[in-house]
Amino acid sequence: MTKQTISFFEKDYPLVKIFAYGDELLVYDAKPHLAFIMSPAEMDVLIDFLDGRPEDELATIHTPRLNPEYINKLFLKFTGLRRAGVFIKGPVDEISPVQRDEIQEQLQYFDKNILLRKFCLEVTEDCNYRCTYCKRTIAKDYRGHAKNNLSEENAYKGIDYYFDKYTAFSQQLSAEKRDLLLQVVPPGLSWYGGEPFLNFDLIKKTADYFKSRPWGDYNIQAGDLRFSSNTNLSVITDEILHFLVANRVHLFASLDGPADEHDRCRVFENGGGTFQLAYSNLIKIKQFDAAYFRELVSLFGVYTDGHDYHRCVEFNRNIGASSCQHFQAEYSGAFVADPDRASRPYRTSIDNHLAEFKEKVLVEGSNPEANMDAFSHLFPFASLNYDHPAGKNSLQMLITCPMGFDNLMVTAGGDFLICHKVNDSMPVGHCDSGLDQEKLIEINRRYNAAINMACRSCWNVHFCSVCAASRMVDNDFVNPTEKECDFFRLRATYNFLCFIHLSREQPDFLERIFAYRNDRKRFIGIIDKNDF
Repeated sequence: MTKQTISFFEKDYPLVKIFAYGDELLVYDAKPHLAFIMSPAEMDVLIDFLDGRPEDELATIHTPRLNPEYINKLFLKFTGLRRAGVFIKGPVDEISPVQRDEIQEQLQYFDKNILLRKFCLEVTEDCNYRCTYCKRTIAKDYRGHAKNNLSEENAYKGIDYYFDKYTAFSQQLSAEKRDLLLQVVPPGLSWYGGEPFLNFDLIKKTADYFKSRPWGDYNIQAGDLRFSSNTNLSVITDEILHFLVANRVHLFASLDGPADEHDRCRVFENGGGTFQLAYSNLIKIKQFDAAYFRELVSLFGVYTDGHDYHRCVEFNRNIGASSCQHFQAEYSGAFVADPDRASRPYRTSIDNHLAEFKEKVLVEGSNPEANMDAFSHLFPFASLNYDHPAGKNSLQMLITCPMGFDNLMVTAGGDFLICHKVNDSMPVGHCDSGLDQEKLIEINRRYNAAINMACRSCWNVHFCSVCAASRMVDNDFVNPTEKECDFFRLRATYNFLCFIHLSREQPDFLERIFAYRNDRKRFIGIIDKNDF
């Protein structure tokens, strides 16, 4: 692929991206979210076509490489694509709507059709740790740890709201779909903090209240209900152990790795390390009920540039919990801690022609028990269009979950937030009165305006994973820096090349990945009743 080809599209068609793979080129146009393969000779015809050269002139110029009949077919094909909204010049006019009536229409749709999939109670703001990467500990726009606890009254009102939303959605489904819903997203209550078990009394009461709701009136049995909680492992009493096992609580326990790695950041107020307490409580859970530990305890670690990532991962995996994941520390207003450093593995892999990825495919491609989650970076390609394009300059898309409708947290003060990852500055309602229509319109308008301002010329817009929660800072939405966006585009380039490789070399395995991604019983995303 020549520099002239790259510059041609970057100048006039910023939403079009060309990927070179061997002797082929993949053309991706973000406006219709369409991808197709062509040869370099066909690309030369396309560029001259887009430059406005007439059909007879194309035949004259390109006959040495392609026969005139085929050039004529290409001209007709390109003309048809253009009529369908492919190869529209310039950036998009709008990614997401900012007009009040359009946003209101979106919200009305969400209210009727989107399942409230995740519901969480912030039972306390209090925490006995002062982790150095915690947003509440270090960031000026986040409140500090406080002794505020959620009241029983507000907790019960929040649960009632969730109960009404879940059952209303369930009743709109056929009996078969209701059964499927109970398999993939049964009614669930999560506890969050602070450290939730510092207010264990409320956890017990809300569990009992949640179970007391008339679920049976909607053919939902007590055994269908699910509970989960985060914990820093500082408070694990015998009573808590019995409660966790009796209620089959999925426990997300924080452990960053071995003692020296964990204690880098997870410390008490006096600066002392917390590993000894956390690890001893973790083993206490394992010894209390090994089956529960193996099935329902997940370890979550956080790492910074100062951590030995691989050592932390290996340590946690050897403990024997249900699953282990490590996440890079997130800081307010920062989306990639070190873009240059984060980019290196992707550049190296591309320079080495995806050698490591290709090796992994060779090993897993013929394995009937292959771990499909190891190929999750290819899941977004399941929605890619290959034909029947319909491009336009107003995308009318949402680069986040439906705020307030897919995910909801009740804060210790009773406010509704779009999820547990955000601060308290932009509530979207209250447990006394439900969602606030005006606040929802305003938060969507401001978020969409931020997206439109920064992302109108970005070909990666459909693959961007920077959601509203991560952009929310101090009562406003911020966008990644250009360097951070360069990293996201480089990562997407790597993913595209992996996708092309599987499309050409292992199409059956790619279909298996997509089948896994589209299996509602395995991969659970936003649930729209019209697509469920």
